[in-house]
Amino acid sequence: MTFREKIDWLTLAVIALAFGWYAMVFPWGLTGTPALAVQGGMLIVVAIAMTLVLTVASVALAIHRPRDANAPADERDRDITRRAASRAYYVLIVGAICCFALGYWTGDLATVLNGLLASIVVAELVRLASQVSAYRTGA
Repeated sequence: MTFREKIDWLTLAVIALAFGWYAMVFPWGLTGTPALAVQGGMLIVVAIAMTLVLTVASVALAIHRPRDANAPADERDRDITRRAASRAYYVLIVGAICCFALGYWTGDLATVLNGLLASIVVAELVRLASQVSAYRTGA
């Protein structure tokens, strides 16, 4: 397993766990300003936790295999990244359009912002899963 694949697996797991926790703990009944304040505080916690875990794990992986960590991306890596980003882009666009519709029907800014956040997270998970899948299948 290459260094880039390990980083993709790690990032996929950390994002899924962090935002899974966020979705389970978030008080979904709140609307308006209280919901935005709670959302902001929880996002800060999630961002700090993700940054710490990913930094420590990435440094540990780089120390374990310094030659792999410093290797430039080859043509296969660039192709995998490009195709995965293309898939994630379509997911993000569909999610954003759905959020605009959600904002039109609900009129609640907190709901729209959570929808946009979910769109971004799902698009990133699709990107990472596509990359991991391409590394595994050799495509």
